[in-house]
Amino acid sequence: MALLVNNPFLTDARSWKMASTLAAAGYRVTVVARAEAGLPARVRQDGFDVLRLAQPDPLARLPRVRLPAGEDAPQASTGLSGRLGSGLVARAAGLLRGTVGRGIQAARYTLLTRQWARAIAREMPQADVWQGEQLIMLPVALELRRRRGGLVVYDAHDLDTQAGRFARLPAAWRRLLARSERRWARAADSVISANGGYAQEQARAWGRVPAVIWNGAPDFEPLDPPERRWHQRLGLPRGVRVVLYLGLVMPGRGIMELARAMAYVPDAVLIVAGFGSDYERYRDDAASLPHAERVMFPGSVPHDEILPFVAAADVAAMPVQGDTLNHRLNVPTKLFDAMAAGVPVVASDLPGMGPIVRATGCGTLCDPDDPLDIARAIRWILDASPEQRAAYRAACLEASQGTYGWARQAVTLRELYADLLSER
Repeated sequence: MALLVNNPFLTDARSWKMASTLAAAGYRVTVVARAEAGLPARVRQDGFDVLRLAQPDPLARLPRVRLPAGEDAPQASTGLSGRLGSGLVARAAGLLRGTVGRGIQAARYTLLTRQWARAIAREMPQADVWQGEQLIMLPVALELRRRRGGLVVYDAHDLDTQAGRFARLPAAWRRLLARSERRWARAADSVISANGGYAQEQARAWGRVPAVIWNGAPDFEPLDPPERRWHQRLGLPRGVRVVLYLGLVMPGRGIMELARAMAYVPDAVLIVAGFGSDYERYRDDAASLPHAERVMFPGSVPHDEILPFVAAADVAAMPVQGDTLNHRLNVPTKLFDAMAAGVPVVASDLPGMGPIVRATGCGTLCDPDDPLDIARAIRWILDASPEQRAAYRAACLEASQGTYGWARQAVTLRELYADLLSER
């Protein structure tokens, strides 16, 4: 089977667990990832192969068209006619960006899908299953099936049409994208969702019910007492408590609200250990806070060291904000990592995480838009009695070893593949 991802395959924990699980079950697995400078084009690890290919750029030879930004358009004059004229220019620029610009992006995406599939097919002539991770890889998987045969599995990590930059598209383009995803998802041989809330929305949108495979953590036995890895790495004083945010750094994750909350949490530091194109910007913004010395950005954590570093924290914070439907229903990997590490969480009181935290008793909830309430939730855990902290730890480990552990999810994945291939 070929597992297709739109990243260099360094921090994609979900795809990593799927690849290693299927490899252990006897499948010959190749992860097809995006090339990145300094990374090997081919490598074998955890029983599966990784093939990194340069992503084609179908419009590379065409001149770049710079569309006018309405707010920066030149002013004709400062009078009424000038203001009216500049308003018309701004609206015209917005129309260009919303139609011509999006049209160019759509054409590029169509060409990219074909060229990317062609490049993959040259290196991997056949597969029994092409598994596309997230929306951008689904049409690539379908094109590979058309070219080389086999079956297609769509693993939808998110509600992509309701997330990130897609959620900010003009309404007409969002509807077009949603119709395309529906058509592609219905054409796939099997579909997978990352949590129950997502699955309900996707079933309504696609007209078919996906299998749910949570982002559970692999088996892990945290030390008790835990190693103080963050204290060693960052030279922290012995008595300082650690509040940890680990993962993708991007808008909507409540990172600056969390950083501001630390003003009300003495004798503790916030460690933002993550990755993403916004990482340096958030580091710079946090540096302007009065308590900046207690907000640290040490970079990312190697994939195989995530759970030990999570276990070295006193609180795992995940104040994801409800700015999109995707975020409101989000159940992040970091929640399951904290469970496996026995570390209580401070999580958003939203429909995705809220019911799980309440049902398992693995932490406490907060308003992710209010730094004061985030601070209250953090102090609630940090100031808990030894007996209550032991109860949090036990609740986390029980949840991870049961419903939300990867061992349970791996059973679902193996059964899905066995059923799919038995029908061929």
